[in-house]
Amino acid sequence: MAEAASPSPERRELPPRNEFDEDAYLQLHADVAVAMAQGRVDSAWQHFTLHGFAEGRPWISKRDPLAGLNREIAPGDEMYFGNAEHYFDVGESALRCVESALLAVRRRKSAVGSILDLPCGYGRVLRFLRQAFPGAQLTACDLLRDGVEFCARQFGAVPVVSRTEPAEVPLSGGYDLIWCGSLLTHLPAARCAGFLQLFQRVLHPDGILVFTLHGRRCEAELATGRHDFGLAPEQATPLLAEYRRTGFGYVDYPGQPGYGISLARPSYVLEHFVQRPEWRLVGYHETAWDRRQDVVCLQKPVGSGPV
Repeated sequence: MAEAASPSPERRELPPRNEFDEDAYLQLHADVAVAMAQGRVDSAWQHFTLHGFAEGRPWISKRDPLAGLNREIAPGDEMYFGNAEHYFDVGESALRCVESALLAVRRRKSAVGSILDLPCGYGRVLRFLRQAFPGAQLTACDLLRDGVEFCARQFGAVPVVSRTEPAEVPLSGGYDLIWCGSLLTHLPAARCAGFLQLFQRVLHPDGILVFTLHGRRCEAELATGRHDFGLAPEQATPLLAEYRRTGFGYVDYPGQPGYGISLARPSYVLEHFVQRPEWRLVGYHETAWDRRQDVVCLQKPVGSGPV
């Protein structure tokens, strides 16, 4: 990914955002990485634009991740808040998580023939999967019919309208790779387990599942008030208490029974979701998606049952 080293002395203009390699900047400047971990800096790019550039700190450029990407954003996309830069950053971040999982199992992209994105929304991640896996058959699955249809039109995905209960989701199976971003983050433990059972059922043997959770960073943000996750204080208190007592906490959004916010400790996930013969843990990366959500990578072992 990295191409050029630090900018030449003649080039003193601020680089384009999409040319700046944030991960490399954090590796070059440990103090910035510490500041981010402590919540004093929101991102490597923020530090560079406010301080690092003026200080003459070195940075590394990367290719434009949006080159050739379908950038059409649906008018009804609930994940788009007017900041296209962040919108696409989140999609690219998901792709990097998927690539990390494939690297861990030594799977080439060309060997991935079928991919499920659930929940796909309006393709914030799916557009990057289409770009990175041009020969794969994509399946777009979500409760939002408009989102599913948009993904079918724009990215050539097979459309599947989902269901709230995992046992009722109409998927026939046969996937090499599943991406599940920010679904289990909104569900109670029993339904999280139900979706993991669904994913295990529809994966090919040796297939890869990559899903996200709210972990220790999100717990700290909620506890300190830095991020309320849409909850009132009277909701956050029991959520945090349950999380600290059991390792998993959940509370409904107001007026939305069965859908809210969950927090999960790595120890709970490993004990309750992964300690099963039908899964092999490939990786557990805290705050790997959009520098906030934890990413868990699992593989379905050969011989664990038919699709």
